[in-house]
Amino acid sequence: MDGNQHKVEANVLLLGAENVGKSALTVRFLTRRFIGEYGDIESIYSHIDKTDGREIALNIWDSLYPQSCETTESISDKQLQWADGVILVYSICDRSSFEVVRQQVQLIRQTRKLRGPRPMGFWGRRESLSPY
Repeated sequence: MDGNQHKVEANVLLLGAENVGKSALTVRFLTRRFIGEYGDIESIYSHIDKTDGREIALNIWDSLYPQSCETTESISDKQLQWADGVILVYSICDRSSFEVVRQQVQLIRQTRKLRGPRPMGFWGRRESLSPY
């Protein structure tokens, strides 16, 4: 059996309101480290791991959500075409961040009719996570 048959690649788009901890979750998942401050940088992180004998290449697009933009502009066609799945992050301490996620879900549902379904997951978190 060819080694490439065991390799799986997944592109995950991380969405949510500003300052809900998208970057902190990503960095913590990939490095097992806690970093206290993050800048306003949109990044795609890559991570390769083995699970059940299969090599998994995971790409995570840590997106920005500018406060000044309209909901319809917060997710680009390029992002949705790239993503195999979407994780939406909100703060359980900030109702407005949940409203942003709700609006983003509506936008994804409207556009996926054209591009096919995308799995979605939701992550509610507290704003202040200690490094311990």
